Amino acid sequence: MSTARPLYSIEIVETLYEFDEPILFVARVGFLKSLFLKIHETDTTNDYLSCYIDDEYVSALRDGRISIRGAFDSQKERYVVNADHLLNVTSEAKIGSEEIGEENLPKPGVGILPRLGNCPDVLQVKDALVSIYFQGAGLNRESIHYSTLMNLLSGVQNLVKNVIAPPELRGLRNSTFDFLVGDPALGSLMISVKEPTANLGKLRQAPERRQLTMDDVRVGVARNKDEFFSGMEEMLSQNALNDASDDVFEGVQHLLPSSETPFSNVTFSTQKGGVLKRISIDRERADAVRKAHARRNSTDSKRTGTIVEINAASRTLLLRSRAGITTCAFDTETFERLRKNPAFKIGSRMSLDGDLFERVRRDYMNVEHIILLEAAS
Repeated sequence: MSTARPLYSIEIVETLYEFDEPILFVARVGFLKSLFLKIHETDTTNDYLSCYIDDEYVSALRDGRISIRGAFDSQKERYVVNADHLLNVTSEAKIGSEEIGEENLPKPGVGILPRLGNCPDVLQVKDALVSIYFQGAGLNRESIHYSTLMNLLSGVQNLVKNVIAPPELRGLRNSTFDFLVGDPALGSLMISVKEPTANLGKLRQAPERRQLTMDDVRVGVARNKDEFFSGMEEMLSQNALNDASDDVFEGVQHLLPSSETPFSNVTFSTQKGGVLKRISIDRERADAVRKAHARRNSTDSKRTGTIVEINAASRTLLLRSRAGITTCAFDTETFERLRKNPAFKIGSRMSLDGDLFERVRRDYMNVEHIILLEAAS
């Protein structure tokens, strides 16, 4: 009986992860490179998930600028390849996203090495000044709402122009001083700020900037970027929440997740000396920062009005008062106690006290005390 000839042989050019044998590797298939991940084995063969990949993504995998899941999700065409233990391919089938099965895919955020920490599921620009990565159910790879994209881009612009830019360059027109931004990457959303740009002729019109060079601008931006990340770490430290930096908070407050945002986590990343630094903030951490900032700035306040909406999933309600609509957030114990009260329903009157954050679209309160709750007569 004749044995079927292999379709081709896998030629490994780089092993990214191995455990007794190559588990994740790059191989040459014809003239192209492919990424292979072992997903199943028998006594005689192995199954691999495979996709074509270029050097940019391989470099990002090595650096921790993309997760393994993100590398596969970035490609439209994926295959399941069956090969013997000598890497001779016996079959190959193109497979759709819905056919792969979660059990055959790496978990989101997992990189090739534990020391790389949690990695983004979209490509982070190499050597970006700062990258900001938003994750959440309201963001996906195919599309996001235009208003969400513009709001986040505006928030990032505010951060770099008012916090990362050196003080002497803040408030200048975009035609005089600005930043280059890489292509936003969907799934969830990655915005990478690459470098500052400047019109030196216009910058030097001010007497105090006559000797300014482009190198001076870059050095000033890099210094402020490092100070921003140090300020973020200080702001988030358990011992410093009562002493949060106003400059840092004001710069990032519109980028922090809450129960109202389509994203539930934001990660700020930078590279310095080849070392990647990441700071991740989820909704719980963001609420703690907002609360600390409110305490420091004495914005405790009271709102009295009518309940117009209750959201059990996020433990929030919308309260209509003379000040407008306010989102009121409760801790788990308080909210569960409220749900057992017959008066806790739409149309009831409430008076609440807590930490109030005044915002353009809708004010937000972390409720400390329930002063009044009565059903409408």
